[in-house]
Amino acid sequence: MGRTPRLEFPGAFYHVIARGNHRQPIFHDDRDRRQYLSRLEHYRSRYGFTIYAYVLMANHVHLLLQAAAIPLSKIMQSLLCAFARFYNQRYEQVGHLFQGRYKAILCNQDDYLLELVRYLHLNPARVQHPMDPWTYPWSSHRAYMGEPTPVSVETSLVLKQFGTGLGAARQAYTTFLAEGLGDGHQPKYYDLRVCGEDGLVPGAASTIPQDSTPGPAVPFDDLARAVAHVYGIGPEMLLHQDRRRRCLGPRGMLVFLGREWSGLGVNELGRRLHRDPSNISRLYAYYAAARDMPAEARVEAWLRGNANTQAGNANTQA
Repeated sequence: MGRTPRLEFPGAFYHVIARGNHRQPIFHDDRDRRQYLSRLEHYRSRYGFTIYAYVLMANHVHLLLQAAAIPLSKIMQSLLCAFARFYNQRYEQVGHLFQGRYKAILCNQDDYLLELVRYLHLNPARVQHPMDPWTYPWSSHRAYMGEPTPVSVETSLVLKQFGTGLGAARQAYTTFLAEGLGDGHQPKYYDLRVCGEDGLVPGAASTIPQDSTPGPAVPFDDLARAVAHVYGIGPEMLLHQDRRRRCLGPRGMLVFLGREWSGLGVNELGRRLHRDPSNISRLYAYYAAARDMPAEARVEAWLRGNANTQAGNANTQA
């Protein structure tokens, strides 16, 4: 059986774990770690993705990043291959350095950012021979404390959630980390599920197309009315910030058909639904993973009937 394609789209927020083959060490000394971080920064600058947190352990790496135009698969292929070449040349080895495919958990940034930053930065305290996470030099914790790091780390998004003043925010962030010291291993952060708009959604088996071929030329406003009619709700519930669970399926269909039938892009859909593009992409993936074809047929029938009614009215007036 072939591998399931990864779910990738601009703005996607990932917790990435890459382990050594057979859990073998991938870092033997500080030179290895500096080389890895140098390559991470190189590709961050080249591909334009955002790093929120990282931690290097002896036999694995955690990254918390947000993709931009370049998909995660391209980012990780470049990064892991580049470091593997360095490693094999330095230690005169051949073969795989990393264990199969890296693991990538697609998450909801709003719900998981703070928790994942804390979880990664406390990782040195959870190993068999614990290390002090406050002074551990191979994580992005230092960046959050205002110290220089080899990788450019986006810290403002996290710190501003602890306060407007930088000093007070850093102090509150440190307290937040300390509160998680006794939590131990958290399996939920390794769960291969997709975090949807209103919670966890089963993992999708398709990659979101970035340049969808437009389907039938359906005006989006008519499409919104049709979807709302089929689901027995008002169009305003789909087009505005209504977060009730019952809106998730209809809104996902509207986003999907808005791309496929109305030919609208992610940014335009975001503008019309008052959501950011990454949220639109998650809705597309949510619905694409389990399309409701009978409901789509009813939407199409409503549109066709509505069009016929309008045509009949026009003929009567003529």
